[in-house]
Amino acid sequence: LGGGGVAEETESANVRTECLGYDATVDAVLSLPPADSSDEYYRLSLKRLRRKPVVKINLRYPPSQNEPDETIELFAGENLRLGMLVRGVKLNDPLAKRFDTKSEGNCGAGGLCRTCAVSVLRGGELLSPQKTAEAQMLGDEPRWRLACKAFVGYGMTEGEVTVAVNPRQW
Repeated sequence: LGGGGVAEETESANVRTECLGYDATVDAVLSLPPADSSDEYYRLSLKRLRRKPVVKINLRYPPSQNEPDETIELFAGENLRLGMLVRGVKLNDPLAKRFDTKSEGNCGAGGLCRTCAVSVLRGGELLSPQKTAEAQMLGDEPRWRLACKAFVGYGMTEGEVTVAVNPRQW
């Protein structure tokens, strides 16, 4: 180095925790190698560390579907339909008719086909409020929600929601 200075070599170990949940962040930090001597240290820079609220979704299936009831966990702010589909829950109700054409067919989360309708048995306050169009489409079934339009953990709250999947088959 210029000026007769001595270059000190530093070794670093990095771990990225961006967009990880709380438990995964802790696991990532704990995966760092241990210090070799007492003069070594870690520098930890945190932007934000916050545990996301978890909502348990109890799924009840119609007897004709021959599926055991199950419970899945979603994070607050997660879309109900997408969260269910990612976890392998089948939502295509063959008895559903599209709101716009009254024919069969999945609208791909457009809120028109009603194939993702669920009946909320408990915990409806943990879902985002219905918008006007959804309320009009499901007006004859006040406990029903379109899973594609419902977000869980409303107000960043935890809790339990119980829904009947494919409610037309009950």
